[in-house]
This record gives sequence, structure tokens and C-alpha cells, in this order.
Amino acid sequence: MKHNEFAGSAALLALVVAGIGFVLEIAMLAGLLYWGFGQHYPWNLVFGIGIPAVVVVLWGIFMAPRSERRLPEAVVSVLSLGMFLLAGLALLVAGTTVYGIVMLSVSVAWYISAEVLRRRLQR
Repeated sequence: MKHNEFAGSAALLALVVAGIGFVLEIAMLAGLLYWGFGQHYPWNLVFGIGIPAVVVVLWGIFMAPRSERRLPEAVVSVLSLGMFLLAGLALLVAGTTVYGIVMLSVSVAWYISAEVLRRRLQR
């Protein structure tokens, strides 16, 4: 494959990987909300609102693409994977086994794809 062909397909692949990452971010918040609100009162309010709110604030400060305090890309990638996996585990604990397994599987596939693409583009 010529360099121009790879550049075009890599740009498309990068867009797809970024889109899947965004969907995982939304799914992570949904999973944390679901798990949190499944707890007993009053913890359902604390966990259902508090944990997703803290995640959104910290994500916005340290991991958002245009943040002035954004962490290095490799750190953001690993932290993202960790948060996605925690959300998958939360879904498993909440009794939604299929959603938990899907979240875990897609998270790992996303991370591997993003890392392979990042390393390939660094060449």
C-alpha cells in the first residue's frame, strides 16, 4: 500500500476509533448511573449522581481534547480504558451481565485499536 493510501485509510480509521471512544464515554456514564441508582436509599442518590458528576468534572479537566490541563495522550488512553473497564464491572455487579461483557469487550478492542493506530502513525 502506498503512503498516500495508508494516510487516507488511517485518517478514516482514526475517526472511527475516536467515534467508538466517544460512544464508550457515554456508555461509561450510563453504566455508572445505572449502578449508582441501583443502590439502596440514600446511597442511590450519592452514587447515582455523585460518581458520574465527579467523573464528568475530572474528565473535562484532565482528559477532554481541548482542556488546558490535558494529560499526555498515552496517560489519557490508559485512564480511559480503566474508567471504561470500571463501568463494565459496575454493570456486571448491577446484574446486567450482557451489557457488562459488551462494555468490557468493546473497551479492550477500542484500546488495542487506538494503540495500534497511534504506534503506526508515529512511524
